[in-house]
Amino acid sequence: MVLRLVIVVLVIGLNCKCIEGQSAISVNFLAIDCGGSLNYVDSNGMNWISDNSTDIDGEVLAVDPPEYIKARANSTSPLSSIRIFPGGYSKHCYLFGPDDYNISKNSAYLIRASFWAGSLFPYSTISQNTISFKLLIYTDEWETVQIDLPQSGREVNKEIYVIAIRNEIEVCLARTSPNNSDTPFISSLILRKLDTALPPVTASKKFTEGRPLMLVKRTNYGVSDEAHPGSADIRYSLNIYGL
Repeated sequence: MVLRLVIVVLVIGLNCKCIEGQSAISVNFLAIDCGGSLNYVDSNGMNWISDNSTDIDGEVLAVDPPEYIKARANSTSPLSSIRIFPGGYSKHCYLFGPDDYNISKNSAYLIRASFWAGSLFPYSTISQNTISFKLLIYTDEWETVQIDLPQSGREVNKEIYVIAIRNEIEVCLARTSPNNSDTPFISSLILRKLDTALPPVTASKKFTEGRPLMLVKRTNYGVSDEAHPGSADIRYSLNIYGL
């Protein structure tokens, strides 16, 4: 079953309710370093935890991070390792439940998966210089990930807004077919609980019966480069919405 893509164009203004305070972020903002061995705080002030604390399978491989990461004074990053899934299982899942991750049925969540294989991927691919595999939410297909190898520039990010259908969320990776297909991998996984008054959440529940909303494009409006010298991006510590 394939998730239906619903494109909703929204301007999010000052009526957006946001979670504030470190205690709220620690409960409702989860950042997982897939393949990392330690918990740490990165240069943006984000708290990352290793997926060693989960029951996920797979192999771990250290990779050379992107140049923009290596240029930072604190270059600790989830893009320095990947978790690879060479086994024969139909899918490999990260399970977020109510006890450890505060997941509740009918609540909305932002899920962001990141992928950076660097200059050398350890397994052969079906198509030369390209890797392809599937992302799933529960048993439904989220998206087919296609990445050119070797990677350069920035990592590949995939985002989706999901309304939990039960008190847990499964984020899974799978081969495109049982046989003769590429080996899935992942660098990081972020899960953020969203306020019910956030316009995309309201739109999803009102117009699409709670179907997921997939990110098409993210654009920064209203902040000049001069406001943040050296970077045109609004990073985590400056982004009051935490997205």
